[in-house]
Amino acid sequence: MELYELRYFVKVAELEHMTRAAHELNLSEPALSRVIRKLEEELGAKLFTRRGRSITLTESGSILLSRSHELLKYAGDIRAEIQGVQQLHQPVRLASRAAASLLPELLRQFRAEAPDVVVSVIQNDNAIIRNQEYDLMIGGTIIQPPKYSSVVLLEDPFRVLVPKDHPLAGRESVSLRELDGGSLVGVPPNRFISAIIDQALDALHVRLRRSIYSDDALMIRNLVEGGLGVAIVPAYTLRDIDKQNLCELTILDPFPSLHLVLSWKPDAYQPEPVRRFRKFVVNYFRSLPPEKRLP
Repeated sequence: MELYELRYFVKVAELEHMTRAAHELNLSEPALSRVIRKLEEELGAKLFTRRGRSITLTESGSILLSRSHELLKYAGDIRAEIQGVQQLHQPVRLASRAAASLLPELLRQFRAEAPDVVVSVIQNDNAIIRNQEYDLMIGGTIIQPPKYSSVVLLEDPFRVLVPKDHPLAGRESVSLRELDGGSLVGVPPNRFISAIIDQALDALHVRLRRSIYSDDALMIRNLVEGGLGVAIVPAYTLRDIDKQNLCELTILDPFPSLHLVLSWKPDAYQPEPVRRFRKFVVNYFRSLPPEKRLP
């Protein structure tokens, strides 16, 4: 049983179609059929049941599929570990979805400590994050993440931003019910943070009009400053952006806080520069003084 045979088998199982699988694998359909038949003969079991032009896994095929994923992952890890030895000078790929305002100072201190390590920051690239094409990721979550593949860096509470001429300006805190019926400036509705805000507002029966969205923190600041609505954002999102013409209010109602989390692919080999940067990030946040940890 060869690794390439398992890869071919997995592709057929995923697509449930021999012709399409052969096309994606850049093989002729007869050649792919021979590989599958060879596997079945070697294992002494039928792997697929044919239904017209489509095929489905048998029970034996389902067992092989689960094991194939494991074997191919281990093979990939071995390859990555060997390549990692040869790629000590490749950039550390850091994906970031939160707390961008904290990264410049963190990276400045890391460069002073490790000038030989290059860090590539990937900001809000959903495709790269979805495909886990990174070494480390900083993001936000409201649940406790798994300890074997992540560590909580700090708590990032939500705040309400209003312009200086807003009726609530000058207050230190606000109940979200006081915003009912107003306009909300925020991140697009398909973002994780939007889902958190929507659930919290629905629980409080607060309705806000949403007409403008932006992924850019500076744009959100400018829109609020221009009187186009209020914003509900994690505190660190706008931490280092000029808020001279804004008021930042704590939320009196029960409202979830984000956990700022550093995560990585479980069980994946990490080259020495990645391990070095990962350790630095954890220690950096643990050593932040109180005035920098709390917005």
